[in-house]
Amino acid sequence: MRGAPSREKGWWIQRGNWSFSWSVAHSLRWYLEGSTRGLKGRRVQSAEELELGDVIFYDFQGDGKIDHSVIVTSIQDGIPYVNAHTSDSINRPYFYEDSTAYTPSMTYYYYHIDDSFA
Repeated sequence: MRGAPSREKGWWIQRGNWSFSWSVAHSLRWYLEGSTRGLKGRRVQSAEELELGDVIFYDFQGDGKIDHSVIVTSIQDGIPYVNAHTSDSINRPYFYEDSTAYTPSMTYYYYHIDDSFA
């Protein structure tokens, strides 16, 4: 983690305070994409490219603003399953079609987390 105490920088949590990227899905997406050290990720084109620990972002309205994020916790028959905490979800298919937030305009953003931490 790095960037404390600036909420606008880095990805961190410390003594009851945290960065925007720690708690806001839209901010985490931009942090992962722009980070050059520590936690970083790169966007991939399909869910089939994801591995355990990767992140899926949801733009429920298809308006370019990320509304939600989840962590890939298992892969079954090539389909990522995820955990989330807004409404506790454990090992749920990533499609979210049964969610009250689902819309036909929903866009998925798939991010592979770089685990090298160089």
